Amino acid sequence: KSKAQAAQAVSKRGGKGGDKNSKAGKEEDKKDPAILSKPKEYEVRFHFPEPPELAPPYLQLCDVSFSYEQGPHIFQDVNLGLWPDSRIAIVGANGCGKSTLLRLMLGELNPSSGEVRRNPKLRVGRYSQHFVDVLPLEQTAVEHLQALAATHGNAMLEASQRCRQQLGRYGLESRAHVIALKHLSGGQKARVVLASLAASVPHVLLLDEPTNHLDIESIEALGAALLEFKGAVVLVSHDARLIRRAISGSSKGEIWVVGEGKVTPFLGDMDDYQQFVLEQMEKMMTGCDSRNLKLQAVEGATTREALPSKKAVGMTERGRGKWEDEDEDEDEDEDEDED
Repeated sequence: KSKAQAAQAVSKRGGKGGDKNSKAGKEEDKKDPAILSKPKEYEVRFHFPEPPELAPPYLQLCDVSFSYEQGPHIFQDVNLGLWPDSRIAIVGANGCGKSTLLRLMLGELNPSSGEVRRNPKLRVGRYSQHFVDVLPLEQTAVEHLQALAATHGNAMLEASQRCRQQLGRYGLESRAHVIALKHLSGGQKARVVLASLAASVPHVLLLDEPTNHLDIESIEALGAALLEFKGAVVLVSHDARLIRRAISGSSKGEIWVVGEGKVTPFLGDMDDYQQFVLEQMEKMMTGCDSRNLKLQAVEGATTREALPSKKAVGMTERGRGKWEDEDEDEDEDEDEDED
């Protein structure tokens, strides 16, 4: 055989040189941790530390009424309180005043009448739908947590490495720890805000739609953390799963229904509330007088549909002939105009 043919034969058989190279390559593969190690499972673990002791009640609204300038009353004579073990879900139609109630509790709005009493040492952790407004966008996530830790005396998070561990537990990947907050996505910023709530060691957590930027694993982790939290929780959310886990899962869980200028405790859990609202919707669809309904919207992730508008109800009634007289009157008026 020619030299070329011999070389080809050796190559096909994986000759001595080929064997060595092949074995060496396999040995290197075995040593490569990136190949050996299995990909890490995605895990999120939220935790809010136990707050310092504070005499109850944390906060009280006493005969509070509120309206914006030259507008109708949004609330009238509201009385409610927050205690260390309070677990409250605030529900109601869009635009009924849920966020306004939170702002009154925070002191961002002053009541038109009545009084909001707060323990002067009360520390509140707030999650807002507009969380970008409260983030120092030029800072990194680590710098932000360190500043909060120093302000609130949280020595556990004053070290950079501890801050990074905290951010990692909240599902923020390591490369995002040292990037200016303005460059992070909405979901990443949401995780920074939740981690910063823990860093401030609050007595009360006020959360306004916290699930908008979270995945299912994070929502589950948030629900578990809220249930374990030793302070008070006030939650506004359309996510029925979170309310069931964090509020209805607690023996102290309450549902407050906001609407018609009132804040009314609902007797039952989230499932009872959803069933009640669905029954009201059925009554509405059968022509029940909407003025007698106490609830105006379906709450929860599985429904999230508003009840029929007045126009829709009118159309339903018109189909039953309730507006026939009005139509005839209009026709008579038109005939008179023609004469």
